Amino acid sequence: MPQRTSRRQNWGESGLADLIITAPVKGWAAPLEEVPDPVFAERMMGDGVAIHPTGSTIHAPCDGTIVALHAAGHAVTIRSAAGAEVLVHTGLDTVALKGKGFRVSVAEGAEVLRGDPLIEFDMDAVGQAATSLITPVVVINSDAFRIERRTINKMVGVGEALMTLAPIAAEVRDWAAGQGTTCHRTIIVPLVHGIHARPAARIGECARGFEAEVEIVIGDRRANVRSAVSLMGLALKQGDSILIEARGRDAGQAAQAVGDLIAGGMGESAAPVPGPVPTPVTPTAPEGALAGITAAPGLAIGTAAWLAAEAPEIARDAADPAAEGTAFDAALAKVSTYIGQAATRGSVAQRQILEAHLAFLGDEDLLAAARGHIAAGRTAGFGWSQAIAAQTVVLRASG
Repeated sequence: MPQRTSRRQNWGESGLADLIITAPVKGWAAPLEEVPDPVFAERMMGDGVAIHPTGSTIHAPCDGTIVALHAAGHAVTIRSAAGAEVLVHTGLDTVALKGKGFRVSVAEGAEVLRGDPLIEFDMDAVGQAATSLITPVVVINSDAFRIERRTINKMVGVGEALMTLAPIAAEVRDWAAGQGTTCHRTIIVPLVHGIHARPAARIGECARGFEAEVEIVIGDRRANVRSAVSLMGLALKQGDSILIEARGRDAGQAAQAVGDLIAGGMGESAAPVPGPVPTPVTPTAPEGALAGITAAPGLAIGTAAWLAAEAPEIARDAADPAAEGTAFDAALAKVSTYIGQAATRGSVAQRQILEAHLAFLGDEDLLAAARGHIAAGRTAGFGWSQAIAAQTVVLRASG
């Protein structure tokens, strides 16, 4: 089995690579203030950059460990060797999709390298269901790292430098020593989607207003609420009974405030009342207009072009089925060689796409269908196009 090689050497000497965060998805890098959610825009979760994605795969922004992976598949947190904790949150309100439209290719606790694919998402499905596709990339332990340089207001590709981080001297806190007591409070989590990124950020912000260490305990697991990644790692769900434990000078006030915030539901304590299921509508547009969906808020100015694929004219009948079969095999071999060579030169995403094309060329059902048409007196091109068309109908019917 080939050994995986760290990509750190592309970013400088030794540990410096741990402090460079690269773009996890292709798109337009924008200031965090553009995110239409105060939890991110006001940096409750931490400092960072937002990306309006044009790609549909989230990649690791640094070498590190997956320390949190939400069950809905929309958010992942990576801790680098230097200790920076980076959250990539795909879209807004995507937790409500409960994983629909997302495919996760990594597990919590896994070691990953910069550029490794982590999550794939269906841009159309997620874009129509979510508030926005804008994807915050946030350093959630911003008390330990500051952003010295960041890339904004330009297109970025996967693996291009997005942020450069520098460590901050740790603050020494000893609030639990000397005066103060330990206070406890038990509550039931009322939030429909549990404690995900947004409520975790608000809980941490609330706790930082007191001179006390606040932890949430469930079973034999506990997390300091100042660490959003630790809190999300508890995977707290609606209906869970949790213990809030506060220690320090403001222990009583802190336990009361954090408990009240969670018990109040933060606007997520009631599931939306289901309405009538709308009839799917295919976007239509008058002549000269383009139909589409909103992928992200904002304004785009420029020339729009409508690309229409024209089906080539393919001869239907063949005079010599044997000759067509030979031509078909030769064409398959030529195209397979071309795609195989191209796959060795492109990016990880390009290689995966090309490998999928190779899989189609070797699909036994497609080949059998095409050869059946050829044996019936059709040309190789016609036989292959008919085999592909039949499979397309099946895939569309599957949704």
